[in-house]
Amino acid sequence: MITIGRPYVYEDEEYAFLKAPITISDNTAAAFKSLEGRFLHVHWRFYENYPPVEWKQEGSGLWFAVPKAYGKYLCADRGDAFVTAMIWYAMVTGSDIKCEAPVSKRMAFSINQYLIPALMKEEKGYVHRIKLECPTTDTPYPNADAVGTGMSCGVDSLYTLKLFNQYTVPEGYRLTHLTYLNMGAIFHPDRDNDKEYSIKEFYDTTDRMSEEKRQNAQQVADASGLELLYVKSNLDVDYYRGGYGDTGVYRNFACILAVGGLFKTYYSSSRGRPESFNLDLDKASEHYESLLCDVFTTEGLQFLLSDYDSRLEKMIALQSDKIAQKYLDVCFRFSNCGTCSKCLRTLVILDILGRVDDFSEVFDVARFKRNRTDAYVWLLKTLRKDSLDDDALHAHVIYDYMKKHNKEIPPAAKRKFMLLRITKPARIVRNQIRNLIRHAQ
Repeated sequence: MITIGRPYVYEDEEYAFLKAPITISDNTAAAFKSLEGRFLHVHWRFYENYPPVEWKQEGSGLWFAVPKAYGKYLCADRGDAFVTAMIWYAMVTGSDIKCEAPVSKRMAFSINQYLIPALMKEEKGYVHRIKLECPTTDTPYPNADAVGTGMSCGVDSLYTLKLFNQYTVPEGYRLTHLTYLNMGAIFHPDRDNDKEYSIKEFYDTTDRMSEEKRQNAQQVADASGLELLYVKSNLDVDYYRGGYGDTGVYRNFACILAVGGLFKTYYSSSRGRPESFNLDLDKASEHYESLLCDVFTTEGLQFLLSDYDSRLEKMIALQSDKIAQKYLDVCFRFSNCGTCSKCLRTLVILDILGRVDDFSEVFDVARFKRNRTDAYVWLLKTLRKDSLDDDALHAHVIYDYMKKHNKEIPPAAKRKFMLLRITKPARIVRNQIRNLIRHAQ
């Protein structure tokens, strides 16, 4: 069982906090820890202090914090934000969830009637379909009619900004705010999951990285004439310990519901998936983002999916955008390294469009040009992956565009790719021999 107590608000010198006591039974915590490997959790984070000793301390709980100027918008008389934050945890552990504070009636109904039945499939092992127990209210929570979207400076968020920050967008749907949400989205620079870190070391590092990204988001907001709202939470360090890919949409919406007195409309930037809607707890939450938009919409706050366009279509729209040319940040390593799959995908698109030089402020263009052959080798290799692989799906969209517009893969890339395919069996045998010798020693 997971029990959510009544939220309350308090302040320190810099932030206003919305906090609620959370009680998670020992069996539920053990069940969550046992899921290591099934979902996208990083297993070393469970070596130290899980469940955290803080859970047993007086005053512990889940909190969301905003700069004090935004404290008046914190929603202390609803449990919406906390239910949204913890419902995934409840579903994957098969634990009922009880909230003592009222929950918006529309949301509570949608969770019990649609979300839980759609995701807790018996064929996936969920023999106990959980339920949400809570008082409800259908009174819309008063808000300031703000319209917002997140700003990570990635392709999706910059495209949402471009779509909805125009005078042609009707009032009530035109952006007034951008948000930067610090609740576990930042990866550690060293992503070797076999390495053990102290929890403090890990989160000190990601907090520093998050602050850098927050400053970038602030510059985009300033350049766009919009306000930036910063929200942070202990949801990752004290509860999830990873698994952002599985839970990202839930976390984003929880942060926004915490400031329910501000927003009337919030755009969730579509991930730009070319594949079909996929209802599965074993999949990243972006696979069923449109369902989550509907489920967590309340009587006073609506979540809308920003678009249904592919990443290729988005980059075509952003290719001459001055803000994108200055602030685009697509990298897995948060440095626009030019070698990870997200960087390579973006650079290949820009190369096809003849726009690489226009993005020299955010990419090492000279390095890309030196290694242009390798970028297209990546494309050819990715096309051969499983048809449901994310990178493969985007690679096929890019390749289809190239064929339609008579764009050729460089001959040098084709030759190198064929050579790699021919020599791959020999490399596999060589590596196996090396491993045998290493273990024998």
